Amino acid sequence: MNNKITLSLLGGALVSGSAFAGEVVAPVAECDTPCFEGNIYAGYHSDYIWRGTKQGQPLIDAGVDLSKSAWGLDFAGGAWLGSFKEQSGKDQTQELDLYAEVSKDFGFVNFTTGYIYYQIDTNASSEGDAKEVYFALSKDLAYGLSTSLTHYWNVTGNPDKFDNNGYSELSASKSDLFLENLGLGVDFGFLTEGWEAHHVTTTLGYDYAISENATLSPYLAYTFELDAGDTTFSVSDQEQNRFHGGVALSVSF
Repeated sequence: MNNKITLSLLGGALVSGSAFAGEVVAPVAECDTPCFEGNIYAGYHSDYIWRGTKQGQPLIDAGVDLSKSAWGLDFAGGAWLGSFKEQSGKDQTQELDLYAEVSKDFGFVNFTTGYIYYQIDTNASSEGDAKEVYFALSKDLAYGLSTSLTHYWNVTGNPDKFDNNGYSELSASKSDLFLENLGLGVDFGFLTEGWEAHHVTTTLGYDYAISENATLSPYLAYTFELDAGDTTFSVSDQEQNRFHGGVALSVSF
C-alpha cells in the first residue's frame, strides 16, 4: 500500500508519453480562473517498502496527482498503480491506490485531511480493499527544513481485514543539503494504540531537472525496523532492516 502516493523527496515530478520522447507539451490555452496543476510520474524501486516493511520486490509504479486552490483551501487528488512480486517471489501483485484531500494553511501550521482507498489484486484474484482517512499537521521552517505529523485512521469496517493499530508518522526533511536539489528526509512511524515504535526510514534523494517540466529523481534509503514492525504491515516475521533505492521520472503540467 503506497503511503500518500509518492515519496516526499520525489514529489512534483511527472512523466507523459511525449516527455519520454523528449518533448514537454505546453498548455493549449490559459485559464480565466486558476487551472488545475498536476504531475504524472513513473518509477522503478528495488523494494516495495510500505510503512517500514517490505511488501515485495521489485516495484514498478506510475501515478498522477492533481491539485487546485479555491475558496482559501487547497484541494488535491490522484491515483497510484504499482506492480510487484510478493515476498515468496511467485505471485505478481497489482495495487491501485486512490486519494483525495483538502488542506488549509493557517500561517502558523498547515492542516490537511484526506481519504485513501487501497485495492490489491494478485494474479487476477482480488485480495479486497482497505480504506483510511488521515489528518496531518505540517510546517515549513527556516533553512529548507520541513516537518509533519500524520495520523491514519482505519475505516475499512472490518478490523480483522485491515487494522493499522492507530498508525502515525512523524517526518522531517531538509532541502538543498550541501548542494542544490539534494534532499534528506527522515520518517518515524509508530503505533498510537499501544504507543509502540514501528520503524525509522532515512532517504537521500536528488532532483535532476531534465527540462523545465521534467525531473529525474534517484534516491537511496535505509529502513530500520523497530519492535512493532515485526508483526504489523509485514508479510514476513523476519527483521527487515535494509538499504533500498530507485528512481522516478516525472513531468508537471
